[in-house]
Amino acid sequence: MNKDKLLIRNFIWNTLGSGINSFSSLCFLIIITRVNTLEETGIFSITFATASILYIFALYSGRSLHVTDIKGDITDKDYIISRVITSISTFILLILFVILNDYGMYKNTILILLCIWKILEAFCDVFYGVLQKNDELHKVGKSLFTKGIAGILFFMLTDIITKNIIYSCLSLCIVSIIVIILYDIPQSYKYIDKNEVINRKNIIKIYKSEFFIFANAFLTMFMLNVTKYAIEKYLTEDIQAIFGIILMPASVLPIFAQFVIAPIITKMTKYYKSNEIKELQKLQRNVVLLVFGFGIIAIMLGYLIGIPVLELLYNINLENYKIPFLIILLSYVFYAIGYVKTIIMNIFRKISEQFIIYVIVTITISVISYILVRLYNLYGAAFSYLISMVLYYILFYLIAKINCKCKEN
Repeated sequence: MNKDKLLIRNFIWNTLGSGINSFSSLCFLIIITRVNTLEETGIFSITFATASILYIFALYSGRSLHVTDIKGDITDKDYIISRVITSISTFILLILFVILNDYGMYKNTILILLCIWKILEAFCDVFYGVLQKNDELHKVGKSLFTKGIAGILFFMLTDIITKNIIYSCLSLCIVSIIVIILYDIPQSYKYIDKNEVINRKNIIKIYKSEFFIFANAFLTMFMLNVTKYAIEKYLTEDIQAIFGIILMPASVLPIFAQFVIAPIITKMTKYYKSNEIKELQKLQRNVVLLVFGFGIIAIMLGYLIGIPVLELLYNINLENYKIPFLIILLSYVFYAIGYVKTIIMNIFRKISEQFIIYVIVTITISVISYILVRLYNLYGAAFSYLISMVLYYILFYLIAKINCKCKEN
């Protein structure tokens, strides 16, 4: 197969797989809300948030170093063992979390199953790295697509039949294990050199060189979910469910930003390396305008039809939550534009500077979430998002601008 056809196939399958994977949580939330109680939806929402945070520990830095390791100093086996270690460590963290938080048997079981599912996702990602490095990204997409579709179908059928989220979450784990054993490992195994020797120093090197990427990813995930813990402390599971429902559509905005900027990152990197900073800034401004325009359209649609559509999907009354919904949409517009700035910082290799910003924003949203949620309930949760995301955007805007000026000079 020629390179152009391979590139197209890789793009199509990766987009399909990543898209299904990104929107599966939305489907789970819709299914639970329609089949089970609103309280159970709230339980799923907070346990899914915890599982997503722990997933970052298991994933560590993902495939970033693996697929760009042209020299091959670190072997595939080193990467696989490093992921086994992070996966096991994450399971230990999960057990500690369960012991320290008195969730009760039902909620703890759901949490454990969702975390196992996420740990399995993180583990198989290392095999995706092997495939991607060998121009087999389409196989990664097929795996994600299969897991996504099968996961949604089995989750839905199991929940309809049993009306029990525990069995539904168990079905997700079973689907993942089957695809990993029958597809992910066999497809990547043929590219792994059987004579490779595992090097302990290389495993330590992976953790050291990718620490800030991991830390930034962890802080991002925590930043986006900490408000749910404030709701868990001060409000009810029903309100947790409603917050998860009105929050979910806003998550489309950063996903849109990712899809827009992903194809031109290579071009932006070339501009940076050739010191064509003005061209880089121009391209970045165009992306920001496109994301901002999409955000404005999203807010307008949210104002006109957002709540009726959500009520139709979830079969619950949300007419009292239109303002928090719109505030959250606006918050995510700032977050999506800020995300574009983080890509510029990645190109400039300013990873540690990003870490400082994430720490500042995470501390800010952690503090104000608990204060505002306690005082103003769901409105407080929405405003805590808005304040934090505006701060996120401003800090990344300033640091990106400063670095562009320094590079020009």
